Amino acid sequence: MKNSLNLSSIPFGKLHIPLSLLEKGVSTFTLLAINPNLSLGYGCRFRAPIEVTAHVTSMGNGILLELEVESEGEFLCDRCGAEYKRVIKGGAKTFFSFDCAKITVEEEEETRCLSPTSHEIDITQDVRDALLLAVPTKHLCHEDCLGLCPHCGANLNFESCSCPKGDIDPRWEILKDLKLH
Repeated sequence: MKNSLNLSSIPFGKLHIPLSLLEKGVSTFTLLAINPNLSLGYGCRFRAPIEVTAHVTSMGNGILLELEVESEGEFLCDRCGAEYKRVIKGGAKTFFSFDCAKITVEEEEETRCLSPTSHEIDITQDVRDALLLAVPTKHLCHEDCLGLCPHCGANLNFESCSCPKGDIDPRWEILKDLKLH
């Protein structure tokens, strides 16, 4: 049986799924996390709402949570320093166990304890982690960004500079004849 519930417009810090709404099999919840104001390090911020789809499977000894997240992030280009926006999509899986005593050392990283008396699952950290893992390690405003001139600082995407191009640091000159296949 499939349960689909829309719990839209929830403040980011209050992303909870009530266990009373879970049915046998897979229950699907669609949430819109508003006002995230989430910073994931230098040059990476999420202010736009985060769309969350949570597929929750009730199992005998716990609950499997599968998340799909999507939001527009604000970034600083690593080459030219320009601000740009990009849609980021990610996902994560977490298993919540009702029997924490039986969790092995190998399972500790992938399993979280859930008290048998719990009434809800807080998925705020899972959503944050899914976004964080989906963010590229290299931020580029566009694939062929030319960056900044190392001498005068001109943004080479919009202007050319008159800096001499032939100056090679003598320590690197031997590498100019290196042929890579």
